[in-house]
Amino acid sequence: MTRKLFRQGPAPNVVVYSPYPETHACAYIRIVAPMRAATWNVIWAPKQGRSWQLLDAEIARTADLIVVQRQFPSVATEDVLKALLRLRIPIVYDLDDMLLDVPRSHPSQVELHKRTPYIKWALREVDLVTVSTSQLQQSLKGYTSRPVRVQPNLVDWALFDKPPRKRNGTVCFLISGTSTHRSDWVLIEEPLAEILAQYGNVAKAVFFGQAPRRFADHPSVNVIEFEDRYAQYASRLRTLDIDAALVPLEDNEFNRCKSDIKWLEYSAAGIPGAYSDVMPYRSSIRHRASGLLVANTADAWFEAMDVLVSDPQATSFMIDNSRQQVREKYSVESATASYIAMYEDLLGHKHRRAIFSGLSTLGPRLMTRAQRAVTGSPFLGRHVMWRINKK
Repeated sequence: MTRKLFRQGPAPNVVVYSPYPETHACAYIRIVAPMRAATWNVIWAPKQGRSWQLLDAEIARTADLIVVQRQFPSVATEDVLKALLRLRIPIVYDLDDMLLDVPRSHPSQVELHKRTPYIKWALREVDLVTVSTSQLQQSLKGYTSRPVRVQPNLVDWALFDKPPRKRNGTVCFLISGTSTHRSDWVLIEEPLAEILAQYGNVAKAVFFGQAPRRFADHPSVNVIEFEDRYAQYASRLRTLDIDAALVPLEDNEFNRCKSDIKWLEYSAAGIPGAYSDVMPYRSSIRHRASGLLVANTADAWFEAMDVLVSDPQATSFMIDNSRQQVREKYSVESATASYIAMYEDLLGHKHRRAIFSGLSTLGPRLMTRAQRAVTGSPFLGRHVMWRINKK
């Protein structure tokens, strides 16, 4: 029996509760692009004011499916989540990072840690948890009895598509990311400095977002401001004169749960690259066939950069292969049907409330709520909060 591409009848209404606007990368990649490609109606729940507590929960009554995304569960959205869970509408919780195991080096670690009881609560209450990788799936299974299924990231090919750039005598490396990648950049600082020195005016680098301090005034390095709006980010990426990308990734549990989205985007944009030989890239890239997989040592990174500079035939071969692989298997244009199938199975069903599941997180949630109230009061913060923190 062959599954139909999309269900018959009116397009489903999907109401999304996310910490991001629908123009943000996480929103666009995980929800907006594939669902709208399937002609589903995607509705971003609007705020009634600046506070998350004023987020419109009534609009969810019009939904065939509710999607809660990433770190939306928090003390500020608890009442909204309670209202959503009282509805008889199926709810999906979508994650593309292991937010329950954030390393201390991450700039948002403290804030994300405060959301832990709410994230655990959501994991136990929703009808389906969707994640971007099998590694993240395995890491989350111990936190919920609800189904956790892998929904791989797809790249909007039309948004990024650009033929590989022809070499013009120089090679420009791209290193993209914000302050969340500081620990990753440590892996390439020394070898990149050596390559720039060895090749003189031939090798250059562009940091798209932020850069390590040592490269702030480097004559061969340019730093451009990061673009949070995903469509504008893709447009800017296509305009850059880039010959190869460097994607270092520290090997830790948090990073192993990440997806290969940079490989997908760079391949679509015609940019060959060198990627840390860790999950998630190890599962996608065939070394020297669709990219370079690099051990996280200074020598290995220097060698990879040297290949990207000195062997244009090898880089051309890799990017041709990766573009074909990504376009055929991991693009919105080719894989929307399999993406939608996972959600189609929920349509028409009623949300199943988990019995007593909220009790296991009730204590931590009450503590977080009390700390929030105390923090907002100078008197209580001065005379009460220190006692809680001391304990």
